[in-house]
Amino acid sequence: MKTLLASTVAVLALAAAPFAVAAPVGVETISIPVSKSKLDLNNPRDAQVLMRRINTAALQACGADTHSFAELKRVVAASSCHRDAVAGAVSQLNSNQAALTVTGVRGR
Repeated sequence: MKTLLASTVAVLALAAAPFAVAAPVGVETISIPVSKSKLDLNNPRDAQVLMRRINTAALQACGADTHSFAELKRVVAASSCHRDAVAGAVSQLNSNQAALTVTGVRGR
């Protein structure tokens, strides 16, 4: 009986797994590469250039772009999508890669 119960639970868990990891309807993940090559991040000006690039990519990944109205940019910049996208990119700064990836998750 224990074996049958354990087998049934395992089958049900495997059957439910695709639903547990599936993204909710209407959620879109956008990833944008941001180059950090040719920048010396110990130089404050280069660090500012990179942060502007990250901010611009985060705005775009989260639903705004350079042609968006200022109000939309302000709303997107204040969103959790933008905050998480910037934080994710900043966490990659110590990597040896020439580019960072800014990832925004829209529609949460």
